[in-house]
Amino acid sequence: MSINIGIISSEENYNLLPLIEAAESGRLPAEIKVVVADRDSSTLLQARSAGLYGAFIPRSAFHANRDGYERRLLEIMREVDVEAVVLAGFDRELGSVLAEAFPGRVYGRGLGPEELVSELEKRLRGDLFKVIGSSE
Repeated sequence: MSINIGIISSEENYNLLPLIEAAESGRLPAEIKVVVADRDSSTLLQARSAGLYGAFIPRSAFHANRDGYERRLLEIMREVDVEAVVLAGFDRELGSVLAEAFPGRVYGRGLGPEELVSELEKRLRGDLFKVIGSSE
């Protein structure tokens, strides 16, 4: 069993490849459902090369209306049944829309690649245990 995750990025992302590798190897109990970037960058190329759904929401949309930007992120996450969100190099401050939609399941701000994978592994395994435990 795994948790569906969505990744949000805003830079040339050195965090994405370790996340993809950890999910593919089974280290992360997760399936990456979407990678969203606010720059048309190598992040989207990496995602698409790995066969992942990559979505681009321009940075200008964020500056105009943060809540509207987050609602668009949320629409994309819901379209592919995301259960947790990973901020992998996302350099913008988020408002309350995603935090309320994914309470306690927005991970990763300010972590390097190995820290991010390790922290995510611990948290997702904990969340997965809770999900399995609650259905018994």
